[in-house]
Amino acid sequence: MSKKDYILKVLDALTGYRPLARGLKILVDGNALDDTTIDSIVDIFAKTINELQDSEAKTKLQKSKDILEKLKTIEREQHLHDQKSLDTLDEMIKEI
Repeated sequence: MSKKDYILKVLDALTGYRPLARGLKILVDGNALDDTTIDSIVDIFAKTINELQDSEAKTKLQKSKDILEKLKTIEREQHLHDQKSLDTLDEMIKEI
């Protein structure tokens, strides 16, 4: 499941609890997400967690936020690994 799909799933779950979740879902569904947008959405989730009174919803949202943060970390690590591989390939090309 991609980050976008996961965010859409979380927003579906929030629709009954947060009025803006539906509108945000429409925006997310219609656009490609970059890292800045994903970070902003995770920040929104963090603020929502603090505002929720329903403990079950709060727990679900906290788990969702944790998963999104883990996905961001994995993507960053993958990007660094890819960059190292590209650097190695660049060095090999220079030797040709």
